[in-house]
Formats: sequence, C-alpha cells, structure tokens
Amino acid sequence: MAKKVKSYKELTEQLEEVLQELEGGELSVEESMKKYEEGVSLTKELLQILEKAEAKVKMIQSDEETEF
Repeated sequence: MAKKVKSYKELTEQLEEVLQELEGGELSVEESMKKYEEGVSLTKELLQILEKAEAKVKMIQSDEETEF
C-alpha cells in the first residue's frame, strides 16, 4: 500500500504535537525516546520539502535570468 504524502502543514502540526508531549514531562524515558525519534524523522521530512522548494525557486530564477 502506498504511503500517503503529507503536506508541510500536516508535518509541522504533527511535529508541534510531538514537542508538546515531550515538553509535558509526563512520558517515560522509553516513550520520550520514541517521540524524539519521531520528531527527528518529521524534521527530516520537512527539510526535504524545503530543499525541493528551494531547488524549484532556484530553477525558476535561473530560467527567468536567461530570458533577458
């Protein structure tokens, strides 16, 4: 089954939830480690989205500069 691609906003909201849970101080060490790993994974996904967007912007700017 294909993995649903989440939007930047969905990933950001999910990361905020993870941070709130970690900052709440009510998780066990094991739960905290799982949430930390989830947060790192979400951060990597968000960075990939930003890198793709940045590459697209650079490509658009490059195309516009050559037209002049």
